[in-house]
This record gives sequence, structure tokens and C-alpha cells, in this order.
Amino acid sequence: MGWLFMSRGGMAPFATPKAYLDNQCTYPPDPEKGRATGLRVLKSTVRSGAYYAACQSYDLEAPRETFAIICLVKWNPGARSGEEFGYKDSAPLRR
Repeated sequence: MGWLFMSRGGMAPFATPKAYLDNQCTYPPDPEKGRATGLRVLKSTVRSGAYYAACQSYDLEAPRETFAIICLVKWNPGARSGEEFGYKDSAPLRR
């Protein structure tokens, strides 16, 4: 998959890549919309150009899978292009 870049305004209201990506990885189950499971971030950090998060899926009854999400991150406040933040995710690895 390719990189997704955005301006600081595109990140709003989040001030950092970590806060933005934590939000993207957090949502509740919504059976009315056909989403039986939700996702929550248990712990995350941004280090050495990457976002690392321990995440857990859950349904209305109990926790389900716990897994890692890793995204490459580029953070360049004040970039001339206006695209200050970018991230690249990939497809999950399955066994």
C-alpha cells in the first residue's frame, strides 16, 4: 500500500501522529451499522519513524483478539508542501 500524506489541518483536532493514529484505531462495535466488533488501543508509541500499537478487538460481550499494528510514519512540521504528516500501513499477516 502507498503513503497517505496530509496537512496539519487534515489531522485536526489531533496534534501528533500518535494521537491521530490512536484515534484511527479506536472505534466501538455498532451492530446497527453491521459492525459486530470494535477496536481499542491498549498501548502505543511512535519511535524511529514507526507507530507501534497493541490493539484489541472486542464485541458487546467480551474481548477478542489482541494484535499489533505497525505503520511507517513521516512527520515534518513546517514542510513546504504543507503535507506535514504521512503514514504507510500494510495488509495484516495471517497464519
